[in-house]
Amino acid sequence: MKYKNILIIMIITILFTGCSASKKDELLNEGKLALEKHEYTKAQELLSQALTADSTNENARSMYIQAVKMKDAAEYEEKKNYDKAIACLEAIENLKGGSSDIKNEASKKKKELIKLNEEYKKAQEERKENAKDISSQGQYKLEQDAIKENQKQEAIKEEEEQKTQEEENNQQNNQSGNTQDGTIQENTGDVIQMPSNQQSQPGQVHQPQQQPQV
Repeated sequence: MKYKNILIIMIITILFTGCSASKKDELLNEGKLALEKHEYTKAQELLSQALTADSTNENARSMYIQAVKMKDAAEYEEKKNYDKAIACLEAIENLKGGSSDIKNEASKKKKELIKLNEEYKKAQEERKENAKDISSQGQYKLEQDAIKENQKQEAIKEEEEQKTQEEENNQQNNQSGNTQDGTIQENTGDVIQMPSNQQSQPGQVHQPQQQPQV
């Protein structure tokens, strides 16, 4: 009876272990399939369950890291942060174990992103240079506009000064002419006021002229 109980326990343990191993393998295979289909979130969930069932499974751990890094690399690429995307792909290349298809894909993607990164940085430098040129041209235009405005203001000021000078000269000429006219009138008045030889002096009796004798 004792041996019979032991046998039953062993059978149950073997069956349980077999079922458990089958479940782990299923999770591992499904996780790998999702990973290679680029379903990275689903792959992470399945591989996480596989690691919960067997934390010593290094292949499951490597594939889980592959799923995380591939997902991060895709997000960095979308944001044009090529340096970080390349770093994620290099981490996949250096992993031991995991999906060989994902490793090959990561290597090809890294080469592609290196080229894109070079072109992107070159375009950035060209934009910076163009921005400097535009800024210099804008500054030059501002300086030229300021010079023209100063010249315009100087011309207006000079014109106003010239006009003021002309008005002062005209005023002085008018004053000089008025002074000369006044002298002539005064002199003329003196001539009119001079007594004539034909007029009698005060207190003098007018004598009639004698007729000549015949």
